[in-house]
Amino acid sequence: MPEFRKKIPIRRAAFKQVGDYKRHKENLREDFNKRCGYCDDPDSWKHTFYEIDHFVPKKYLKIISESDYENLVYACRHCNNAKGAKWPTEDEKRHNNGQKGFIDPCDPKYGEQFERNRLGEIQYRTGLAEYMYRELKLYHRRHAVIWNLEKLDSEIDKIENYLRIRKNSRLEKMLLLLLCQYRNYIKELNAAANN
Repeated sequence: MPEFRKKIPIRRAAFKQVGDYKRHKENLREDFNKRCGYCDDPDSWKHTFYEIDHFVPKKYLKIISESDYENLVYACRHCNNAKGAKWPTEDEKRHNNGQKGFIDPCDPKYGEQFERNRLGEIQYRTGLAEYMYRELKLYHRRHAVIWNLEKLDSEIDKIENYLRIRKNSRLEKMLLLLLCQYRNYIKELNAAANN
């Protein structure tokens, strides 16, 4: 089975306290490897907006500050909206009860809860993971599509490099031209999504 994610996000320590948590977005983007902390979709495909989620929802915060960096997650809008203010324990210090609740995406145990099948679909491995899977709607097809697009993009890189190095036949030149056109359209689509 393919792994759920290649790299565990790690929040850097010692960011100064800010009045508005939204000022942390670029730092979070870097710390979360430009991926949603929950579904691991990269923000490069521009399939949705990326936002800041409060891991412990704001309505349960008593000790933790709303702008506390350790409580913020770089998340796609789909996961952020799906999670919302769900917090079964209703206790900011208790993330889950073993069957319901959440694990912080920066905790290495988060990635151990899930795997991908050969089609790239996310699958849960534990009871707690099943809860998160359903609440975050990790069953949506887009996660497998994006995972497969990333794999294909990597393979296209290899083919392009190979075709650029060797003496190309007419057919190889046509393939390279098609690959370049495909990549240019993807870049254009992503750029248009930023505007």
